[in-house]
Amino acid sequence: MVEINSLPKNWVVFDSAEDVAETLVTKLCHLAQQAIEDKGSFTLVTAGGTTPQKCYELLAQQTADWQNWHIYMGDERCLPVDDKDRNSVALSQAWLFFGKIPSQNIHFIPTELGSDLAAKSYAQLIQSIDQFDVVLLGMGEDGHTASLFPGHHYPQNQSVVIETHSPKPPSERVSLSYEKLSQAKVVFKLITGQNKRNAVKDWLKQQANLPIQQVEGEQTWIYIDSAAL
Repeated sequence: MVEINSLPKNWVVFDSAEDVAETLVTKLCHLAQQAIEDKGSFTLVTAGGTTPQKCYELLAQQTADWQNWHIYMGDERCLPVDDKDRNSVALSQAWLFFGKIPSQNIHFIPTELGSDLAAKSYAQLIQSIDQFDVVLLGMGEDGHTASLFPGHHYPQNQSVVIETHSPKPPSERVSLSYEKLSQAKVVFKLITGQNKRNAVKDWLKQQANLPIQQVEGEQTWIYIDSAAL
């Protein structure tokens, strides 16, 4: 187990994944309120995965100025629009189906159109966004984040990229790029579960150039549970 005292200052360790989710939701609601007071809207890039899903379930129970929240996707799998393995479906079932956020403020990646058209469409949609308020990221066992995988090379100077050889099915996906994900006031990296330990060790020892390390916002926080250490 990694010594907590040796961690960088922007790493925050929690007892459980539930504690990660609860703290994040409180922080998100505070940041959203600040952004709406400052500029009238709050932009959030969502992530797939187990830990973010807990956050969405908790968000569904909150009271907030939902009319001014705008939801974007960090990545999406190329599957039919109602496929249960799509991030948009999981996000909707946990949170968005509750109808608090206007449908016109929910911006899914239209991967049912195919990766090329979906990527072009989403790049056009987010072109006017210079900076997201918050980007949420999860991490896979191999250190991947969004649909950006270790050892894979993606075009630079693009806001949206296509993954055609994902190690996990489906092989074809569309993802925001490292550059676009980094265009954020705050990035939260959510790391939970014992199966993440090896990737976390490599990350801390700087022995690997993991995708999760390639995204840095103006502020970046790593929320991690003790099991992942």
